[in-house]
Amino acid sequence: MLAAGIFVFSNGPAFPFRDRYRLAERTAQTLNDCAPPSFLPGFAEDLAVVRQSSDEDQEIEAGGVIAVAEGEADAVYAKNAFARMNPASTTKVMTCLVALERGNMQEVWTAGPEIYVSDKAASLAGFHEGDSVSALDVLYGLMLPSGADAANMIALRIAGGEEQFVELMNRKAEELGCTGTHFTNTHGLTDDLHYTTAYDLYLIMRAAMKDPVFREIAGAVEHTADYTDAAGAPVQKKWKNTNFYMSGKAVPPEGYTVTAGKTGTTLAAGNCLVLAGTDAAGTECYSVVLKAAKRDLLYTDMNLVLEKLEGRH
Repeated sequence: MLAAGIFVFSNGPAFPFRDRYRLAERTAQTLNDCAPPSFLPGFAEDLAVVRQSSDEDQEIEAGGVIAVAEGEADAVYAKNAFARMNPASTTKVMTCLVALERGNMQEVWTAGPEIYVSDKAASLAGFHEGDSVSALDVLYGLMLPSGADAANMIALRIAGGEEQFVELMNRKAEELGCTGTHFTNTHGLTDDLHYTTAYDLYLIMRAAMKDPVFREIAGAVEHTADYTDAAGAPVQKKWKNTNFYMSGKAVPPEGYTVTAGKTGTTLAAGNCLVLAGTDAAGTECYSVVLKAAKRDLLYTDMNLVLEKLEGRH
């Protein structure tokens, strides 16, 4: 039997491993030096890695960027891919993923006081206390209009509260190998201890896209939810996707098709976008742009990234 392990000794703070381990430094050669591949399979061997940064490309101005084509060993493009940044509402990709894994989408949830959000900058789905809504519609309210009220309802109904749900989010992040991620809330409103990286968002989006329900929600142009209010009267809400590629306000490069995504915007995070799509050859691709200075620059930068994915053949 062959055993392999990593031991870290330090006089620094407890659990220094998080700060010392760098996913960017992991390569297939490192594992080959430890043991033959037949005995020690590479960690997450089907994922792309970043072997060198593309920071010298000044054309793309956003703070953190990555582009990955499924099945390719190396990222197509990377800029500050492992820098910790505030993810804003791209957080909700993880919120949705955990909800789909842990919840029953056939249930009907009744909104309570948890839907009230004090931050005036928060986007809302528009639920009111006493509304009875299907769990699936709450997820549409989370992803399309980016509702923080929906995020709060999800946390309460699935885990009993935000703290418990966030624990599930962080557990899932660790499971996916997200070494630069820590969540403190379900909606992405600014918190110094709430952060992720462009690379980790690629990992999260890739995992989420394996769920066909997530694909349907995150790829919808719009969604109409029919439910009842506290008095039992019918309510109808129509939500449109905040992702400009889905609404047609932004057009990807010729040959590239955007299939799903999530936006995020706060003062601290800037303008953010995580996408899944396919190139002209039908290869599934993932792209992340974080901390763009303006919304129009977000889509300008993302198109430059998509051009790199489409033009790599």
